[in-house]
Amino acid sequence: MTTNTAMRLLDSRRLTGANFLLRRPGAVMDIAVDDREREVLIAAWRLHARRLLEQLDWDDEELAVRPFEGGVSLGLSAPVDGLYTATELNETAYEAARDWIEGGQRHLLNRAARSLRGEYRDEERPRLQRVLAAAREHGAPVVLDEDVLTLGTGRHSQSWDLFELPHPDDVSWRGLKAVPTALITGTNGKTTTVRLLASIAKTAGQVAGVSSTDWLAMGDELLHRDDYAGPGGARIVLRDQRCELALLETARGGLLRRGLAVARADVALITNIAADHLGDFGVETLEDLADVKWSVTAALDKKSSLVLNAEDPLLMARAASASAPLCLFSLSPSAPAFKTHVEKGGKGFTLRRGRLERIEGGVGKSFLSAKKMPLSYGGVARHNIANALAAAAVADALGMDLEVIARGLCALGNEDNPGRANLYTVGGATFLVDFAHNPAGLEALMPMVEGLPARRRALITGQAGDRGDEDIRAFADASAALHFDRIWLKRMDGHARGRAEGEVARIMRDAFIEQGHSAKSISLSKTELDATRAALRWAKPGDLVVLLSHEKRDKTRELIESRIARGTDGCT
Repeated sequence: MTTNTAMRLLDSRRLTGANFLLRRPGAVMDIAVDDREREVLIAAWRLHARRLLEQLDWDDEELAVRPFEGGVSLGLSAPVDGLYTATELNETAYEAARDWIEGGQRHLLNRAARSLRGEYRDEERPRLQRVLAAAREHGAPVVLDEDVLTLGTGRHSQSWDLFELPHPDDVSWRGLKAVPTALITGTNGKTTTVRLLASIAKTAGQVAGVSSTDWLAMGDELLHRDDYAGPGGARIVLRDQRCELALLETARGGLLRRGLAVARADVALITNIAADHLGDFGVETLEDLADVKWSVTAALDKKSSLVLNAEDPLLMARAASASAPLCLFSLSPSAPAFKTHVEKGGKGFTLRRGRLERIEGGVGKSFLSAKKMPLSYGGVARHNIANALAAAAVADALGMDLEVIARGLCALGNEDNPGRANLYTVGGATFLVDFAHNPAGLEALMPMVEGLPARRRALITGQAGDRGDEDIRAFADASAALHFDRIWLKRMDGHARGRAEGEVARIMRDAFIEQGHSAKSISLSKTELDATRAALRWAKPGDLVVLLSHEKRDKTRELIESRIARGTDGCT
């Protein structure tokens, strides 16, 4: 066979929980390979991987394949105490397959198998396997990483160092159970929805553990401020014995890198699917991204609930395959998928005549005027009303009363949701600060921008360099529904991701000019803070400045609030 110089290993990683390829822990590789040779590689890899698995007596493990444009993901399941060995096995099977394809020296699988057996002997933990087997027998939830085993979750949990595990007979199994657990994923709206759910839980008198993009929290206590929307953050929450309810934001990156942190959840929410971070780990299309987000359903059973956005066609195309009962939410009760679902007796949450409503068994129950919810800003922030409907559906699935849900939705104010549709009044001008970072997020924000009174409008925006030129232009095009009198493009050179300095801003500038904005109305700023300072100088009473804050969110907010503190205006 001819040598394929284009074939190469892109990434290899452990999967510590259920994931988009497998419903069990294991290992996965992403391989770049010409589409014409992909099937040959898959067949050769399957052959060599299966031989190596048999050599380790892992005969019952599964193989999984997911082709993508220009490559393929190759995965295999493995014992939870053998994931490093599994990664080596997977890579060895690929190397053997490549040797065979390229006609090189035959790979010495027997020698490789001996080495892998030695690696697994070093990694294997028989005592852990005995405790895990007993946990399955007793139905106790398991939270596991490289150092700690936790049985049960939250206030019903107990943890041990992996080198100090008890004998199964010494474990008090009766009290080890799960606290109610919700997984929240999707492209946009995850963090705000989690915050709304935490507010509902507080209103209900429950201590909610929250892992999210912005922070870890236990009730009112902020534990850490950083991105904890992966399985590591989820494990911290699930091991905290103060936790009575786990609200786990579950981001794309964590799902791809490691998989789910839990084997079972009471409810999972998928807010929407939109273009964002395409190109990572072989996720090239919206269909691929939907598959990744859909992997949260692996944690659901017939006693769980799956909450989906009825207006998202990719989610509705997958709804029929759900193993858990469905609850849909929609801003419009006449949305086709929503209407069909509730007419068949399904549960749904919608907005009707300005009020949030639950429909179950064909009967609707109104429970809150959208305008009373602070984050709706008098009803103009429709994306936040959608987030509220999603949060209400999750809270309802967790057994909370509609009255409690309504009070919780009304208890979260602008100041409690930093970086998400925050309004500030500075010298008579209004600043709208939001984290919108993809076209769908910006499109969702536009109705709010249009609904706010403005003498003149300005926009501060930018994009990281890890997106294609078409995606960068699409972000600018998402604002085309409105004309901005002034635009500042922040260069975000710290996130250039291999692009030349200012390249992304120049692509966006050209896109705005194509929309009809004059070149004189567009400025390039080196940083977000520079752009914000320029907008503060430009803004006059009655103006509206839309600030899409990404890289310096805290400092940008501090700058605006310091200007407010100098005068008499305050945060609205």
